[in-house]
Parts: sequence; C-alpha cells; structure tokens
Amino acid sequence: MNMRQLQYFLAVAAELNFTRASERVNIAQPALSAQIISLEDELGTALFTREKRKVLLTPAGEILVEHAQRVLNTASAAIAAVRASGRGARAHLIVGSIYTAIYCFLPNTLRLFKALAPDSDVSLQEMTISQQISALKEGAIEVGLVRGHVYDHNIVTELLYRELLVVAVPAGSEYDVPGPVNLRELAAWPLIAVARGTATERGYGDRILDIFEDENLKPTIAKEAHDMHTSACLVAAGVGVAVVPAVMQLMQPLGVAYRPLNAETPGVSLSLAWHKDRVPPLLSAWREAARANAAELTARHPQYFLDTSRPDLIEQAA
Repeated sequence: MNMRQLQYFLAVAAELNFTRASERVNIAQPALSAQIISLEDELGTALFTREKRKVLLTPAGEILVEHAQRVLNTASAAIAAVRASGRGARAHLIVGSIYTAIYCFLPNTLRLFKALAPDSDVSLQEMTISQQISALKEGAIEVGLVRGHVYDHNIVTELLYRELLVVAVPAGSEYDVPGPVNLRELAAWPLIAVARGTATERGYGDRILDIFEDENLKPTIAKEAHDMHTSACLVAAGVGVAVVPAVMQLMQPLGVAYRPLNAETPGVSLSLAWHKDRVPPLLSAWREAARANAAELTARHPQYFLDTSRPDLIEQAA
C-alpha cells in the first residue's frame, strides 16, 4: 500500500464513479481500476461493490476512508514541517481559519506569534467551520479559528471576543440610507442567507436565522450562500442584503455599505479550537498571541464588539 493508492481510493470513494474519479486524479480509468484492484488484493477484501452504473463502498471501504484520510493528512503535515525546517524553523503549526479572521484578525496575530516563537513557521488554510472541525479530527490542522462554541466532546474551544451584527447593503441602493435597521423591516428585504449547518454542527447561518425565529419573523431569502465572502460579493452585486459580523467593516469590500442592526442579539463570537487529544507544542504561544491581539482589536474598535461583561450576551462554553 502506498500514498498514491490511498489518494486513488479516496477519489473513487468521493465520486463513487470510476470515470469521474480518474478525471479527478488525472489518470486513465483502466490504470485507476488496476490500482484499486491491487489495493483490494493486498488487503484481502473488497473495498467497493461494482454494479451496472453503480459503485458503493463496502463496510471495509468505509473504514478505510477514515484511516486513509488520516494517513494522508499526517503525511502532508510531516511534509510541511520538514519544509519549514528547511527554511530554518524549529517548529511548525498548521492553522485553519474562517474567511473574516484571515483578513481582520490573523495578520497581527501572526506578527505577535512570531515575536513569541521566532524559530517557528505557520501554514494557514481558509476553511469553513465544519471543514475545520473535520480537519481537527483528522489531524489536517492543529488549531482553528471558528465562530461560536463547537459542541463536540473531541474539540476544545476558547472564546476570544464577541462581535456585534450589522446589515451589509448594496452601496447606493434604496437600502443604503442613514440609521439603524429594525428586524421587522429587515425581514421584508431580500436576504442573502448563509446556508444552515448540519443536524449535529450548527453554523453561522443557523445563528442568523435564529434571530428572526426568536421574534416569530420569517425572512425573505433571496439567495443562499455557503460562505461569508460569497455573501459580500452578492451584496455588492445588488442581489440582496446580508447580516454580517461588524468586523467585516474593516475589510471594506467595494460596493458594500453597512447599517447598524436595531436588535439585541448575542452577536457572533470568534474562538480558538483544537483537538483535546492532539495539543500542538506551539499552542501555548499561539493562544497568547491570539488573546493579546483580541484585546488590542477590541480596544481599538470598541464599536464593533459586545461588552463581554454582560453575562446575558455571552454563550458559555460547555
């Protein structure tokens, strides 16, 4: 068994179609089929059932998916660490982050971290919250920057700050006028909603829609987006409005204006996340840098953040 075989296996497992899988990994279908057969022969069991126009994972195949992904993630982490060492770094940290944190929070955190751990190196990946949770479990990243508390017994979260929510509107549109927006008014506007999370993993979209549901209001959803930057793009294009964290104003995307939201909500938080059983050696320095930056950011832009001394507005970690 080798890494390439595992990559081929995961491609077939994801596509459940040998033709599409061969295109995905850029090899001929007969060669891909031969690699899977060779892997099955080595393991002594079938990984897929093959019927006419239908490919399904066997129970053994489902087990291998989890382990194969973990092996490849570990290998990728090892490669990144070795390359970092080649650049003179003695330690390496793999970080996942939501979109807004990459632009508004991470630059200064990285500067502070470098001062605390000068011989270290950081690899950074933009990921949704659900992608980060999966990546933490699989070992693809070592620490994440997520919204809210992650209600998973394997994941530890630490609150950094809690942001106010504002309404992003198309600049120059009928919605771009001075003054706050009340929730009943907003419910009638075309809303670009971030997609809800899964039954077990609630996301940013769930928290926003909950605000309407708590007031027995039904928003007018014009479009659904899967991430924050897509929402901002759609707002700029005039498709609708969106409820976004106040810190988005620091990014100043073209074609987007902001109005206060006249509703008391718990806002949205930014938290660190890591796996309870895989605590990276650099976590302590990373936490110190993140905490220091959070304190600086909230002091510099207090109008964007909730007063965390109000316990009724804080979502307590479990």
